[in-house]
Amino acid sequence: MFIKNNSGRHRVAKITHVDIAGIDGGKLKSFYGDLFDWNITRRDIPTFDYYDIETEGELTAGIRHEPEGRAEITIYIEVDDVEAYVEKAKSLGVNIRIPPMQYGDLKFAVIEDPEKNPVGLTQAKSN
Repeated sequence: MFIKNNSGRHRVAKITHVDIAGIDGGKLKSFYGDLFDWNITRRDIPTFDYYDIETEGELTAGIRHEPEGRAEITIYIEVDDVEAYVEKAKSLGVNIRIPPMQYGDLKFAVIEDPEKNPVGLTQAKSN
């Protein structure tokens, strides 16, 4: 979805990824893989268990172990300026779970909505 902002520029504001978290990532992997016949593979991340979910040949979601035992689903939304959206979120009075940081070719942050649901913000390096 493209949205025209006040400056006349167009920015992307579309859901690009979903992250499913729980106490037992392996159990979630088995459940979603068996239920939907998804191709789910473990990503090599040394600090925690993470599984990539491919649907129709594209990486669309992930499953991760949540060490604090919180079961939650995080949506990731592509924006043109992660820092600007984090500042806007702060002005709306919500918490910032993960401040803006670079991860490979992606800049991302995670904020909370007013009900404490995580919302990820992503920005491609070319933006």
